[in-house]
Amino acid sequence: MTEFSYETVFDAPSKTVVLAAYFDPDHLAAQDRAGDLCDRAVTKSFEDDVVRSCAWRVRANKQLPLYVRPFLTGGQLWYVEEMIWRKADDAIDLSITPQILGGRVHIKAVYELADVGPRQVRRRYRGAITANVTLVGGKVEKGIAAEIDKGMPIMTECTRAWLKQNR
Repeated sequence: MTEFSYETVFDAPSKTVVLAAYFDPDHLAAQDRAGDLCDRAVTKSFEDDVVRSCAWRVRANKQLPLYVRPFLTGGQLWYVEEMIWRKADDAIDLSITPQILGGRVHIKAVYELADVGPRQVRRRYRGAITANVTLVGGKVEKGIAAEIDKGMPIMTECTRAWLKQNR
């Protein structure tokens, strides 16, 4: 297991506005463009007073190294992404399963939000990557962690820009 953690403070009117952004189709489309993802499709969606839940199937545009392609369906990397917003906790549980290596790679994370000042919302994003693959699991996890680390500033700026535009 390889763990990761990031902390960001957003200029936003409330935690709810930031949390809702992660379910907003325009915000998701902007993040997909920034992350070179496409073909996002909702596979399930539910909301009540306690939770808001949604799952998507998303494809990566990026070509993966040749040695990885045999492990992919059709040579393309797809993800199943699910978010569950626990409204009373101001948190979102996130699960991402890349469709590689027979579903033996998983990313489990949580977004936890807190007010830290006027129009200041802190997001803690922490989680773990597991790749249950003999001999190469650690290498796979570290590679995914490096991609998350590289993409985090891009996604954070994308969310900042969306929040600023949607005040």
